[in-house]
Amino acid sequence: MATKTSKGSKTDGSVGSKDDIAEHIQAFLKAGGKVQQIPSGVSGQTSTSGPRQIVLSHKTS
Repeated sequence: MATKTSKGSKTDGSVGSKDDIAEHIQAFLKAGGKVQQIPSGVSGQTSTSGPRQIVLSHKTS
């Protein structure tokens, strides 16, 4: 359920405070989770081939 804060912004429970986030991180690490550091410039994109432009309509003569 969305609630309004004193500044008028909405939160839906998926965004927590620093303390909440820290608790989630600690629980993740305690459960055996691992954190990876990804080097700068590395992308998660697997394929860069293919069209780079989207055709919205085809003109017919």
